[in-house]
Amino acid sequence: MRHYTLCLLIAAALLCSSNFLSAQNPIIRDQSSADPSARVFEGRVYVYPSHDILAGEGRGRVGWFCMEDYHVFSSEILTGWKDHGVIVSQEKVPWVSSTSYNMRAPDCIYRNGKYFFYFPDLAKDATYGRGFSIGAAVSDKPSGPFTPQREPIKSVHGIDPNPFIDKDGQAYLYWSARNIYMAKLKENMLELVSEPKVIDNLPEKGLKEGPYMFERNGIYYLTYTHVENKTERLEYAIGNNPMGPFKSMGVIMDESPNCWTSHHSIIEFKNQRYLFYHYRSRCTGQTAGTAAQSVQP
Repeated sequence: MRHYTLCLLIAAALLCSSNFLSAQNPIIRDQSSADPSARVFEGRVYVYPSHDILAGEGRGRVGWFCMEDYHVFSSEILTGWKDHGVIVSQEKVPWVSSTSYNMRAPDCIYRNGKYFFYFPDLAKDATYGRGFSIGAAVSDKPSGPFTPQREPIKSVHGIDPNPFIDKDGQAYLYWSARNIYMAKLKENMLELVSEPKVIDNLPEKGLKEGPYMFERNGIYYLTYTHVENKTERLEYAIGNNPMGPFKSMGVIMDESPNCWTSHHSIIEFKNQRYLFYHYRSRCTGQTAGTAAQSVQP
């Protein structure tokens, strides 16, 4: 059964540094979480992970994922993380099937006084298309509660949504469906303004998922997980534009011994860069938790 601990670690390879300092790891210890999307809002770090629970009769698929809601956690100092509780539940999303239990990796971003929370799930209506759709929920606060939109985002099918707003104000959405896709978002952050496109120049073989985009010194870093020969690593590509073209640069983090996936996010907080990711573990007698380490920039 899939149960994960979230870990917080610096992206030393990407940021050309190898000076590590200790921090609290794991950071979530009382529930099973994965796919951490970290963001800095209002002077705090907020982590939006998926939330894995035990499957049972009529609830999810035994031995596989079972995800019916999302929590958000925050901290001012990367320790003493506060659980703000459930921010979105499948029961409150109009377009999601009540028997889905597939609320996988989410993300969140701020724009024009609102917080936009993006998440994938299986739709209850075939008119939305087959497989996973990606929807949005909106809040006045980063801790929620969030109000889901009535329908998923049109033409976006896949998992692992990652929103990004460039310096010129143009917003983008990245997601995965074996390859990495992207499209421009309208000002309202709820509709596409361009057709989805596959990002070229990434490794051709293997599964690519979990995209996370950020900009540093005029260079756009597209980070993602790549599975090849049953090994999943965290890799990155760079470009001069958020739409590419990108050049594949190599590995940030090799596969951990107990980790099938290295779904992640990278933030800058108090003049230091942090890489958030997860791994399989059992913490304090529970099935999951969250953790931390840091590095000098």
